[in-house]
Amino acid sequence: MTLNLAELSVMVVEDHEFQRVVAEQALKGLGIKNLRLANNGSDALKQLENSPVIDIVICDLDMPEMDGIQFIRHLADEGYARAVIVASALAPSLIRTVEDMAQEHGLRVLGALPKPLSRDRVRELLKLYSVRTRPSNTVSHLHFTEEDLQKALDDDQFILHYQPKVLVRSGRLVSMEALCRWPHPEIGMVSPAHFIPLMESTGLIHQLTGRLVSQTLKQLRSDLDHGRAISIGVNLSPVVLTDTALPDDIYKKTRALNINPELLTLEITESTLIENAAKALETLARLKMKGFSLSIDDFGTGYSSMQQLNRIPFSELKIDQSFVQSANTDKTRKAIIEANINLAHTLEMETVAEGVETLEEWHLLDQLHCDMAQGFLIGKPMPAEELPEWEKQWTDKLPLPLPPDKPPAK
Repeated sequence: MTLNLAELSVMVVEDHEFQRVVAEQALKGLGIKNLRLANNGSDALKQLENSPVIDIVICDLDMPEMDGIQFIRHLADEGYARAVIVASALAPSLIRTVEDMAQEHGLRVLGALPKPLSRDRVRELLKLYSVRTRPSNTVSHLHFTEEDLQKALDDDQFILHYQPKVLVRSGRLVSMEALCRWPHPEIGMVSPAHFIPLMESTGLIHQLTGRLVSQTLKQLRSDLDHGRAISIGVNLSPVVLTDTALPDDIYKKTRALNINPELLTLEITESTLIENAAKALETLARLKMKGFSLSIDDFGTGYSSMQQLNRIPFSELKIDQSFVQSANTDKTRKAIIEANINLAHTLEMETVAEGVETLEEWHLLDQLHCDMAQGFLIGKPMPAEELPEWEKQWTDKLPLPLPPDKPPAK
């Protein structure tokens, strides 16, 4: 559903009167009715103390009394806003640092605006609120017990949705990522963030992993029976990497269904390799020896990135969406993506860009010779039965059109 901008509540925090008026006119011109104005961070916090949560705060950085950097911290601590846009004429490198800080505080960052504010650019960022950050209808604070999760396992309530991965050069479907979902019989769809940590701490993650791998292999077998050799990636928790019996267990399942192990990609988040390194390395080495593909997920967001590439024989490198988004207008992020792609290709690894949501991002990845992409531009995670219709609609869109002209990265 397309977001009606008039539904949004927005606050502008700006100490310069002229810039504040320009921002007010731009937002009112876009139909924003619920609009608040503040001349510094302290003033803004006073206004927000007893008011409903604001959808978006557009915040200057260099202000008297309480600057924008301090204000963003308080904004996150108090939970006063859902998303933030940084509006500043300061150096892009400083703005990037503030954006990263806001994200670390748990705020959703829609982007940055130069001054004076342009109505078109404001509209563009406000629309991202509906695409990337609009609150869902799911419950945000859920608490489950070990017994709840065990019953869900016993009742086979956990399912897989599949997100397509396509070649950037041609758009052809070549792989999918299997993502766990829990359609709770009373609550509805529950995000993995609400149950995976408890699964890991109780050890139930071993049962869940076994079942999800089995579901994935059944899907692979079905695809093969229909003449399709589409590889599927499954995420492995750091907890299961300490199970040295895991390689044999998965290999037996592939043999039973007569599936080439190369069609199953096991995705490991970079930061998960820090603990229990000896057992994790044994497990990964034996998985690779048995023919499974290994993918390093969220590359560049954890620690000792280069060390992991040196120690583990990965065949795929996934570039985190935090680098992909805004890369068209951020030369640092663009340079990081390009360096990662070149590094991966030198090491004979394929590259996958995650979180691709715009034509601009798609065409930039094509220019940088990224191999594959996944994200909402291509397709959201979906049940297996929806994949044929998605593929038909996706194929009809190809080749993707060129995006409208945009300013170069700064």
